[in-house]
Amino acid sequence: MPNNPFEYRLLARGEDFVNREKELKEIIQTVKSGQNITIYSPRRYGKSSLIKESLEGLEKERITAYIDFNRVNSVSDLADHLISSITMNAYSSAEKGFSFLKETVLSLRPTFTPTEDGGVTVSVKMVEEEKDLEKALQYPQKVAEKKEMDIVIAMDEFQRINTLNGDDLQRLLRSVIQEQDKVTYLFSGSQVSMLKEMFESGDKPFFKSTKVMKLDKIPIEDFKEYVVENFQETGVQIEKEMVGEIFDITEGHPMRTKQLCFEIWNRKRSDDEKVSVQEILQVMIENDIYIEEIWESIRSAVQRRTLKALAEDKNLYSHETIEEHELKSASHVQRSLKSLERKGIIFEEEIVDPFLKEWIKRLSQ
Repeated sequence: MPNNPFEYRLLARGEDFVNREKELKEIIQTVKSGQNITIYSPRRYGKSSLIKESLEGLEKERITAYIDFNRVNSVSDLADHLISSITMNAYSSAEKGFSFLKETVLSLRPTFTPTEDGGVTVSVKMVEEEKDLEKALQYPQKVAEKKEMDIVIAMDEFQRINTLNGDDLQRLLRSVIQEQDKVTYLFSGSQVSMLKEMFESGDKPFFKSTKVMKLDKIPIEDFKEYVVENFQETGVQIEKEMVGEIFDITEGHPMRTKQLCFEIWNRKRSDDEKVSVQEILQVMIENDIYIEEIWESIRSAVQRRTLKALAEDKNLYSHETIEEHELKSASHVQRSLKSLERKGIIFEEEIVDPFLKEWIKRLSQ
């Protein structure tokens, strides 16, 4: 029996990576030109998968490193992740210990741990935070010069740098980056309003320092083709009308589309009875703890009513909608939208999660 082709819980790689050819090409070309780039999108749009595919496409010409700021909880962590990632990707197992010491980072107290495959992992411990962090940030340029090969560093969920040392750390990183002619940076994040403020606000260290790229949903027609092919190649047929119904619900949201297809594939593979997309969806949203957690996190009654109006595709600023949903005024609507966007619940005045949208619709039914 073939495996379900709609894995949605892991990063999409290889055959599971849905067509992002345009974005992939743009990122790779930008990095090759030596220009830093910032990519933003709501959560679960496939941003991290796209970044890792981009790094894989650059591996033959660049040393690559990926840092997930969700795993960086201190300035010392940042130094550790940066030096470890670059060292592991820049040097062969036999070179690692020797080369690391040659790069004058002894003050960072490097520790080398053998791995089962005969390699070595590297970690560092800072003694003097400010001085040692600057050395760690300068390390990529030193390695690039030594190896005579440019480096690209992806910093995912970069907005979390604000939880470390805020503007001071940003200023230090920005000043170091300005001196690095052999290192290119790819910043990304899913807290869109925070990331946009960091790169588009005039009083921030990274203001206008990178090319900024918004990651949209996958084009519907490309996504439909991917869905149909995966059903057919695993011997499970899906009707054209059902595919249309799936995308009417998910609106091309990458993770939710795969999640819904995952459940439909399972039912079609095991049941002879007619599969109902709406019935499957109802069970899914009723058992989705994430949706209820989001709703419970919204304390403002006006914000909840704003979401209800959005779920019904209403014109939020019309007098009729404001009156019907008790939104008070257009200025209250604007404040609600800004707050909901900061929380990542909406993006460009649309509810990000289509399952949350469906769940809200059904509250009043």
